[in-house]
Amino acid sequence: RFFGLRRLRRAPNMAFVRDHGTCCIFLPLKLGVSLVAMLVFMDSIVCILAIFTGDIRFQPNGYSESLYHVPSVLGILGVVLGFTGLLGIYDDKPGWLQWLVYFLFLKLIALGSSSVADFFTLRKCDSWLTSAERSVQENLQLTKLAEAGVCPWARLAYGLGATVVLLFWTYCTYFTWVYWQQLECNPAYPIDFGAGVDRRWDQFHVKDPRLSEHEEGQPLLPQHLMHEESEAQYGTQKSQKHSDHYGPDGQEMADLEG
Repeated sequence: RFFGLRRLRRAPNMAFVRDHGTCCIFLPLKLGVSLVAMLVFMDSIVCILAIFTGDIRFQPNGYSESLYHVPSVLGILGVVLGFTGLLGIYDDKPGWLQWLVYFLFLKLIALGSSSVADFFTLRKCDSWLTSAERSVQENLQLTKLAEAGVCPWARLAYGLGATVVLLFWTYCTYFTWVYWQQLECNPAYPIDFGAGVDRRWDQFHVKDPRLSEHEEGQPLLPQHLMHEESEAQYGTQKSQKHSDHYGPDGQEMADLEG
């Protein structure tokens, strides 16, 4: 295997088995990527709630005012891209899955940028109540933390949480990209222009049933049988003497009378 990629292998009870590898130690890769697409769709519903309610609890960020809505606004696109990506995974269509991969990369960039901006904002927490910046731009979340005196714990908790979220989505993005690359390199329905037709007959140890070019115009019956058939004229009957005696094998027996 190279970066989780495996070659197609032949099984004794079926023509081909598309072995894409595994993710999360034991899950088949296709099932794992399908779960990622469904997770993107459900996460987009949470992002919609965050936009319409303004509740910070529905957001992965919220301390930096400059990037406050960026992850949530971008996450709304998951309603469409998560659904189409799931269809692409089910039907093995790399073109549909490609947009989900691009979306996940953009999501990582948005989460990483907002997390860094939030952490730098949290560094101002200890002196926020007495700073001149507070009078210019109010930050309700930072003010609550400073009044509670939990700024060091807030930075630690946010740093751990942001790291876990980024690592999780990085893991999902990587395996989605791996599956997309597999579909690009090994399509579900390989295109065959007939170059390997002769090898196919050799594989099953059978003769090609098609006639060659010089045999196309020849009759199917042997020449001597065709000659006998041509003796019969249209509108005439050819009298033949048949024996009424047959042997055990069904063949006619010579007439023994006389």
